[in-house]
Amino acid sequence: MSISDSVQLFGGAGLGLLGNGVASFIEHMWNNGVSAVRMKKELEDMIGVLGDLEDSSIQECLSQNSRNKIEEFRKKLQDADHRIATNSPLSWESFTGSDMADLEDYVHNFSHKYGWMIVTEILGRLVEESREEKSNARGRGRGRDASSFQTLQLPKHQVGLYARVKELKDPLFKDDVKSVRVAAIGGSGKSTLVAALLRDSQVKARFVGGIIFETVSQNPSIKEILESMWKKISKSKEPKEFRNIDDARIQIEELLLERTQPTLMILDNVWSQNDLNQLLFEAPEYKTVVTTRCKLDSFDFCYDLPLLEEEDALSLFCLWAFGVDHIPETGCDKTLVQQVAAKCKGLPLAVQVVGTYLKNKSPAIWIEAESKLSKAEAVSDVHKAFLERMAISFTGPEDDVHRKCFLDLGLFPQEKKIYVDYLFDIWIHVHKLELDEAFRILRELGTRNLLDLVNDPSNHPGTSYGSFSEVYVVQHDVLRDLAIYLADNDKPVNKQKTMIMPRKEECIPRSWEKHSHQRFAAEIISIHTGSMNERQWPMMKFPKAQVLVLIITGNEYFLPPFLQTMAKLKVLIIISQTSIDTKLEGMSVLTSLAQLKSVLLERLTLPSFERYTQCLTNLKKFSLSLCKGVDIDVCSKFPSLEEISIDHCRDIKELPDSVCNLSSLKKVSITNCHDLNKLPEDLGKLAGSLVVLTLGASPALEALPDSVSELRKLKFLDISQCGCIHTFPNEFGKLQGLKVIDMRETCLKERKLPQSATELKSLSHVICDEKNEYLWRKVKESIPNLQVEIVKDIPDLKWLEIN
Repeated sequence: MSISDSVQLFGGAGLGLLGNGVASFIEHMWNNGVSAVRMKKELEDMIGVLGDLEDSSIQECLSQNSRNKIEEFRKKLQDADHRIATNSPLSWESFTGSDMADLEDYVHNFSHKYGWMIVTEILGRLVEESREEKSNARGRGRGRDASSFQTLQLPKHQVGLYARVKELKDPLFKDDVKSVRVAAIGGSGKSTLVAALLRDSQVKARFVGGIIFETVSQNPSIKEILESMWKKISKSKEPKEFRNIDDARIQIEELLLERTQPTLMILDNVWSQNDLNQLLFEAPEYKTVVTTRCKLDSFDFCYDLPLLEEEDALSLFCLWAFGVDHIPETGCDKTLVQQVAAKCKGLPLAVQVVGTYLKNKSPAIWIEAESKLSKAEAVSDVHKAFLERMAISFTGPEDDVHRKCFLDLGLFPQEKKIYVDYLFDIWIHVHKLELDEAFRILRELGTRNLLDLVNDPSNHPGTSYGSFSEVYVVQHDVLRDLAIYLADNDKPVNKQKTMIMPRKEECIPRSWEKHSHQRFAAEIISIHTGSMNERQWPMMKFPKAQVLVLIITGNEYFLPPFLQTMAKLKVLIIISQTSIDTKLEGMSVLTSLAQLKSVLLERLTLPSFERYTQCLTNLKKFSLSLCKGVDIDVCSKFPSLEEISIDHCRDIKELPDSVCNLSSLKKVSITNCHDLNKLPEDLGKLAGSLVVLTLGASPALEALPDSVSELRKLKFLDISQCGCIHTFPNEFGKLQGLKVIDMRETCLKERKLPQSATELKSLSHVICDEKNEYLWRKVKESIPNLQVEIVKDIPDLKWLEIN
């Protein structure tokens, strides 16, 4: 669109300030090859913005500063118009050289600083504030479901966001644009931008067929993502399993071609062109927005997300540090604040983390922070410079433990659920923290915006007794990079105390294998590979290793033979990321792990390994999730076992009697095991030890054994989503230590409690549905301090899909 067309389009309303002279002037320069392309384009953009501002009601909503800047802009162009009008025909000699350069620079600076970006932000806020979504609902996830997770929440503070939404929205609404790429380095706010885009009222109105969000990440299972896409596009309640990727693509393409209403797909955090090619589709009523760190191609429009301008960065920094969008008049050193904010280099996540860290800190801490940020200036690589700036979140000696715990987050794959009990096993057994201290540090890391704590533990009564099965964290991939960066990366690999493979590789890195003839100093190790056989493992020595995390992306996996050198190993975590359970082999190495305290296995097919367990006399925790081939009787071979955790294991039909002989057993958690139908009759043998009994989502379980009444130390009982249980044992009232019962979505078939329930004098909290509330009225008469919490049915996970 030309300037003349733009003026005509707006009917000249409010644009007398430009006049036909300016339009002709720009067109004439263009036709004669005069270098004013940048000014021409920016004036076109400004016409649209200033046309909107002719509404007096909108003008009244603008700040005085914005009004002044707009008036200044008008006067500048009026002056140019006047000079041209008095030199007709055009005299280039009267308006070239420094005059032309000054005008072009002025238009450029105004457009970027005070023009449509700021004005549109103000107008966008007026609209969005009236429609702001206030729902804070999070689905009550039950255990470790296999679905992907993504929280689409906007940060508490935002600056410049709505202007960027407009920059993205405008091309997205064009008929000839079917795919848009949003690219920037990590921490720039790509996911935040699309989260705001999905909340935009115009976007919602435009894509009435649905708005769908999928997280891709660096090592995705393309087939699982396609299956998720199909389910959301079809709005099917049942999952669909395809034969292969080609089958999935054919069926999704057919589904999209049948659609008559516009649909928007967001693919967040795509790393490779190959992954992108398998996830892109073309259909008349279908568009795709992709966020990525990489310069991927195949897009109709590419938007490179800029970093924050200095003024916006300072405003955002002040919001996080002081709660206001400017430097307070008193109580701080203005120059120091400006220096610290400036050294965050406009990266939103860096601004957020540093600003949050310095909130309410003493002047000395601010000075120290500025000093640390200044030292990072010598780093030339942008990403490393950012990581150095982020590292000031750990300063004084009191942060040493926080730093160690933060580094442990880097052991797990990026943007995946990290279950809190995995972290706590490391923190308790290796860093020697007590449970309450570990919990405090977890909350503090969340407060510093170094992780996102999902399913707040304070909302789950079982966490008071060490039951964290529903609590997990999600970490931004840039923060994971920070954790890896801080893990002794400046030392030779064989001298590092923490060794992490940052990304999945087909086998052990060459830099590790090169030192295989030496002893490694590593105490904490994370390895991420595909399928591995015995011959692929180099023989390395890890005499100091205390934690080993194995991340698997393959169907078969032979445990590394160098486990035999890990005589001090305390925590072993093995997680498969494949859609088909990984077959585990090489279990004989377990015979060397006499100091092992915790074993956590996820999404594996397990061989029989009972004959290799004789040395595991110090094992305290045995955890299985989404595993097959499970033989729970093996637990009886661990004489020191304190905790059994089993989730989503379809082979489990009963808890064997042998478990009742484990005199140290404190916690038993069996959740989402839909075939579990029997507990041992002698469960009461655990009277001297069992504190937590969790049986959630066990629909085939019909009864609790009578001996449950003998569990005098039991404090927490969870029978939620156990719809077939008839009632509690008659002598249930003997549980004098019981404090909490969670029985939501459980309807006792006999519709009554035993008379002895009134004797539960320690019972303080019952969680149930409205239909079960009446059962506890009589009990409450005998136990005045009893809180009966009424909750709605556990919601499904539709909130994960934006519609």
